[in-house]
Amino acid sequence: MLGRATQRALDQAPAWLLRAASGGEGVAQKVFRTLPLEAAATVGNTLEPALERVLGRGLAREARETI
Repeated sequence: MLGRATQRALDQAPAWLLRAASGGEGVAQKVFRTLPLEAAATVGNTLEPALERVLGRGLAREARETI
């Protein structure tokens, strides 16, 4: 869920908003803090794997590198 929400934000948001959020990682962190995740969800077991999947490929990676 976190990966899909982050990818959608990266695909749909204007560049100025991505810059304001500190790029793809910032977007993912904001989504992570906003979603109603299980109590066991942590940065290590939820956010970091989502970042690897989303920002490690295609347009999301390019957005991350240019912002």
